[in-house]
Amino acid sequence: MLGKTHMAVGIAAALAVTAPKTIGEISMAVGIGTVGALISDIDVESSGSCRKANGVILLVSAVTAILFVADYFGKMDLLRQFSGNGSAVRILLGIFGFVGICVFGKKQPHRSFMHSFLALALLDGAVALAFPLFVPYFTVGFLSHLAIDAFNQKKVRLLYPWKPGFCLGWFHANGLADRAFCMAGCAISFWFLARALLAAFT
Repeated sequence: MLGKTHMAVGIAAALAVTAPKTIGEISMAVGIGTVGALISDIDVESSGSCRKANGVILLVSAVTAILFVADYFGKMDLLRQFSGNGSAVRILLGIFGFVGICVFGKKQPHRSFMHSFLALALLDGAVALAFPLFVPYFTVGFLSHLAIDAFNQKKVRLLYPWKPGFCLGWFHANGLADRAFCMAGCAISFWFLARALLAAFT
């Protein structure tokens, strides 16, 4: 499926499964759910995810630096809130671990490591080390990517490094089904987002 479809479905899944009730939770469901839904396709040379992978890595580094500076000079306590009172060393280890896993995955064949439960476990571990509150949103987004890719005609190596892959073979990656998934994801996202925002402001 295309990136916009993965994003729409990932956000819809994150909102539906985590049922956010505050503005902070809604932001994490949308933002972290999107990252989880798109990260798998950094292993596609022609994909937007892959072309932007270096930019994402730089962005993560920049945001981390800004958070540290804001915490140090502004005493905003952002890192403490997101990391569950984790130490700066633990946060940095988690971030560098996440980036390292992505760099490795970027060099692997498409639909192999970055489309596996092993990659999810490793990435979840890195996220939990740095920002444990992000884990549910990231996990749901990542699983949504694997789920809709399984409908395609190309196999996904869910149990990497085991070589056999899995697919239902029902649809082409860029066809009517992709557009249907995208529209459904957008509709569900707007529905759950509206409900969450209404609940947050009442």
